[in-house]
Amino acid sequence: MYRYIYVEKNVLSRIGKEFNVYWIPCLLVKFPECKPKDIFIFDCILRSYIDNPYLSILLLKKAPKNVKIVEDPPLEARRVSVEGCNGVNIVNELNEISNEIFRGEYTRLYNLIDKLTEYEDIEIKMRVFLRTRRYVIPAERVREAGKRIAIESVKSALKSLCIKGIEESYRVPTTIAEPLYILFYIDSKYTSSGFIIGKKTIESNSYAKIILKFREEIEKIFK
Repeated sequence: MYRYIYVEKNVLSRIGKEFNVYWIPCLLVKFPECKPKDIFIFDCILRSYIDNPYLSILLLKKAPKNVKIVEDPPLEARRVSVEGCNGVNIVNELNEISNEIFRGEYTRLYNLIDKLTEYEDIEIKMRVFLRTRRYVIPAERVREAGKRIAIESVKSALKSLCIKGIEESYRVPTTIAEPLYILFYIDSKYTSSGFIIGKKTIESNSYAKIILKFREEIEKIFK
């Protein structure tokens, strides 16, 4: 049975009545070789429905210091359960991601970005010598720029976890992971979401965006 990340009950009044709250499984992970004082929150719920390891990086959050863990739920909320929420899965996924990035294989990353992003032409107007000139950046060029940004963002995230190149591959450092329930909030229109830890709210609207895009696969668990 998973334990719970403690929350203060009065924090619920800050997020508003338009939000629904759930206890969802997550992994609280430490990388003792890398940043022994830091704790990271890894997703379990969406990865159980969406087969793309890059979600682990996209949804990665740094936890506040002094996270309190309790045996029983500190407040009543619906509990969502999944299978396979453990540290072995996270290590395997980070290995998959790091080795794909090292080899320059970006297919799964591109697939996820394309699913989550809507590309449009961008119009730029500039005033030059009393005349207005109009420039249009085609959506395809915006898409290519978005891909480059995504690659650099993943590399930066891997670097922040001290995942370093060893010879011709990457190595994931030793991890200490515990599956726990964390209090998750989301509005009914899937525009805003986040977590509550202790007295703090941690905004994570990426969850709402992903749930909206993959609503056929995921929406049923939040009914």
